[in-house]
Amino acid sequence: MNRGAVAMAADSAVTISGGGSQTIYQSVDKVFQLIEGRPIGVMIYNHADIMNVPWETVISLYKARSGKKKFNTVQEYAEDFLNFLESHDDLFPQQNQDFEFFRTVATVFGIIGNEFDRQVAKMREAGATDVDTHLSAIFDYVVDEIRDAYLTYWDDDSPREDLACFPEDMAARIEKRYGKQIGELVGGLLGRLQQDYRDISLNSVTEGKLREIAIMSITKNAFFEGYTGIVFAGFGERDKFPSMVSYLTGGIYGGLLKRTLDSKEQVDDNSGPVIMPFAQDKMFYTFMTGIDRDFQEYLYFETLRLTHHLVNDVVAQIPSLSEGDKQEVLERYGRNNLAAALRAFFDNIHRYQVVVHMAPIFQAVHMLPRAELAETAASLVKLNSFQQKVTMQPETVGGPVDVALISLSEGFVMLRDSATI
Repeated sequence: MNRGAVAMAADSAVTISGGGSQTIYQSVDKVFQLIEGRPIGVMIYNHADIMNVPWETVISLYKARSGKKKFNTVQEYAEDFLNFLESHDDLFPQQNQDFEFFRTVATVFGIIGNEFDRQVAKMREAGATDVDTHLSAIFDYVVDEIRDAYLTYWDDDSPREDLACFPEDMAARIEKRYGKQIGELVGGLLGRLQQDYRDISLNSVTEGKLREIAIMSITKNAFFEGYTGIVFAGFGERDKFPSMVSYLTGGIYGGLLKRTLDSKEQVDDNSGPVIMPFAQDKMFYTFMTGIDRDFQEYLYFETLRLTHHLVNDVVAQIPSLSEGDKQEVLERYGRNNLAAALRAFFDNIHRYQVVVHMAPIFQAVHMLPRAELAETAASLVKLNSFQQKVTMQPETVGGPVDVALISLSEGFVMLRDSATI
């Protein structure tokens, strides 16, 4: 996005899984006009359907029923669309919602079962003895890990909040309606494991934790069972410049859509342009920063290791120091001088990336006319597709690239993959 327009670009590849295999189709539309005659677009990524209804169908129905609705902001357009999903029982009747709950919890329990298999295999490969006598303890450990993942975020151990889209008593509602089904799913998980591990058993504490996980798979701000990302972008009735808002969405439970606000960007008089990737963004970051993200992490790790080795070697060459003095010097230097030097080194690398790679790109996008803005968005998608092709990876990004170009002067214009892009 810049002050004149927003370009939304998406490939047409979708991965369908089933029966232990995957098939990639390259014919799926992912970018749409939200309301006829309005400068507002919607783009989807990850799952192509919601509760077995294609998102394309849902968007078409909303477009047909919305008439000429107008809203002041892009977020208001987004909320109206998301509320539409909840208000139409003909799209998602209660029996479908019940099945979606069963599918969601079964998926999460499947993750638990697969992680248990992995942990047992890992211990056996490591040569651990009497693994079969500790199967229940291993399973308890796996359940605790998954439960902790629902309770706290991985990166900073902060509490994972309940989703704001649900009422405060949502957990109690789920327990009341689906308590019996949860018990059946817990029994099904145990039965599946006992087919391969006859000695495994389930105590009441772990069973209670599994029931907690079943409820938290709906209520917590986590989408381990899978999700669809929905991106809305364009102009509200009062907007001079474009804005974007994106959500992560799951299924519908008790007439309420599982969702959370993922990101939000607004171009205004004082801000620069916005370049935002969704789904697979590996090549995007390489293009923007000048270095592959995985390689950058590896480089940082090796730099840390090298500096520590160098300091250790230098201190070890001082014969007058006792072992205790050497340890004290290493600890003091590591806490102070070395830590500061490494922070300065990494900060300088980041500044170089910003000045040499990122700033010129943002400056160019800030000034791009509409046609070039569309071409830039499409090129970033194609760059990721090309990287997968030449590295012999499954081409989960590919096929024709569609671009929606949205401006106040021309409204919503769809550009199909052609010589124009």
